[in-house]
Amino acid sequence: MIHPFQSVASNSDGSLLFFVIKNSILVYSVKDSNDEFKLVGEWSDEADSTAIIKEKVTKEQQRQLAENTAKKLKANDGTALPQEHKEAKIPKPGQGAPPIYQYIRNVKLSRDGKWLFACTDSDKAIVMFEISAEDKNNCLRLAKRQRLPKRPNAITTTIDDKQLIVADKFGDLYSFGVNDDQPCVNPEPILGHVSLLTDVAIGLDSNGKQLVFTSDRDEHIRITHFPQSFIIDKWLFGHKEFISTMCLPVWAPELLFSAGGESSIFSWNWQTGELLDRFNIAELIQPFLTENHLAPDRFQNKEGNLIEYSVSKIVTFDSLPLIAFFIEATKAIFTCQINRDSGKIALKQVLEVPYNVVSLACAETTGELIATLDNQNSHDKNFVAFISMDVDKFHINQSKQQKFDDFINSRLSDNEIANIEQEGIYPLYHVASLRKRGEH
Repeated sequence: MIHPFQSVASNSDGSLLFFVIKNSILVYSVKDSNDEFKLVGEWSDEADSTAIIKEKVTKEQQRQLAENTAKKLKANDGTALPQEHKEAKIPKPGQGAPPIYQYIRNVKLSRDGKWLFACTDSDKAIVMFEISAEDKNNCLRLAKRQRLPKRPNAITTTIDDKQLIVADKFGDLYSFGVNDDQPCVNPEPILGHVSLLTDVAIGLDSNGKQLVFTSDRDEHIRITHFPQSFIIDKWLFGHKEFISTMCLPVWAPELLFSAGGESSIFSWNWQTGELLDRFNIAELIQPFLTENHLAPDRFQNKEGNLIEYSVSKIVTFDSLPLIAFFIEATKAIFTCQINRDSGKIALKQVLEVPYNVVSLACAETTGELIATLDNQNSHDKNFVAFISMDVDKFHINQSKQQKFDDFINSRLSDNEIANIEQEGIYPLYHVASLRKRGEH
């Protein structure tokens, strides 16, 4: 079977689509006239994590040797003991340890569509690609690989695309020059939270100065000046569970939408710090919840009916006052109308798709939504749902979806990376693991 697509990104008009399968990025062009797909770029991450682990172990050995030498270890008779140096060994997972996956966590386009950024798992790095439309063989030109101390988790760019902003799982935020020739050897964070960072965004205040928005596992949204990241503008408090996604709409730059591990979509006027609306989704999501949303046994209630779910992603459009979002491991995409003046959220449409949504992207200028699906039981069909608006209602473009399915089967049926046995499927759902338990 062909592995489901784990992540998707789209340029502004939907003519270029970027998909992730395991440790590979595939780029397809789309012609509007007849929905003709073409492979225009690809890249596979071949970084060997064992070399990186060995390097770290060697450094630790050297540190310990230096420390022991400083202590002047001696035998009982007072003579100095020789310091034995052994070759560093790669630690191996013990019996019953979970499998280790080397995959690309997510992808993000620059605002001008000229750069693609990817978070890798193999060496905790950000990979930067220049997108070259002139190169007919491969539009992805690897420009730089920037390693970080901890795994990168979320990425965005400054308004002018000159700086890449990276949030990691340790709670630190970094800034890197997109056009810098060489990676930074010892990157230093520009700000930090005391909790895992889950999302990052950039906005402008009323004076046109940039602010960076960071959300974390501890229910906080922090708004900080950039690049003067030592100046905190404000905090937004109101969430009771982790925050997994934030969205700043172009059509109302003073608004911010956020959501995560609770049953509401939050609407903020971030400039004033006011919570404008809390749109409850508990009843909307009920028809799409399954036994997979039951809390783990060790955290389950006595009745055994405790349900837990998480908003995975919120996206918006360039000119339409709408947002779209989905709940992790469900077969529905929700669209909501936003009152530009009050920030109030109202349900517009619930769109059911054939399989659980894995990731969601938006072609902002055309209003098309692209959702990758967990289609592992589909016999290699329904890889992606293409959702467009007709008059005032969203619908799945069945013809485009069928053409894409045929195209993917013709191109990937013999691909060694994409083809896999069902038990070898890489993790598709990550958001629920952000929920804090008693042990945290």
